[in-house]
Amino acid sequence: MFEEAFLQLTRADQDAFAKAINELLLNSFIVRDEFDRREKTIKINPTYRFIERYYDLINAYLSFAGWRVDKDLILGVFSLVNEYNHNRLRFDREVSLVLFVLRLIYEEERKEGGHVGDSVYLTTPLVMKVMHDRGIGFPNKRLSGRLIGRCLKEIAAHNIIARVSGSYDEGNVTFYLLPSITFAVDNEKIVAISEALEKLALRDAGTEGGNV
Repeated sequence: MFEEAFLQLTRADQDAFAKAINELLLNSFIVRDEFDRREKTIKINPTYRFIERYYDLINAYLSFAGWRVDKDLILGVFSLVNEYNHNRLRFDREVSLVLFVLRLIYEEERKEGGHVGDSVYLTTPLVMKVMHDRGIGFPNKRLSGRLIGRCLKEIAAHNIIARVSGSYDEGNVTFYLLPSITFAVDNEKIVAISEALEKLALRDAGTEGGNV
């Protein structure tokens, strides 16, 4: 039983257990490789290793409240899932569009590089360029670094990106796009958003044609 197994842990591991549970509940995702801003390098996340070691025990604890942890050891991601869908990420339209663009970038980088599970280094101007090239914009708003930065700041709170330098508020942030993006935006969502954007583009083209 859970209680018996938990009591067999050392005090240090019990503390690490509590820390891991809290990180999962706060961030939704735990990734294996994290950026250490102090040392300016990618390091193995000790919380990830702890969850990997005590995966069954952590799932046994969370199951009491209708939660589970899914794992992808190839990508290096643990994802917290609520059996009642209470933890589904809900963003406004602008953040959702940026999240969609990040997912597209990640897929393209993965296909070109062939390195499954790697983080991708990005800059705000690059995200804006991809959006511009694909004709993706914000309704009634001008695309700007600060607006992108606001969206990135919200996305970062869920452990989907990791800031390297710069400021979200100033719109000049550089960051690592983490493999957890594949869980935040699955293939079905990519198809749905792509179709919606295509319909909008066709509608706009029709409107422009009618005004000629």
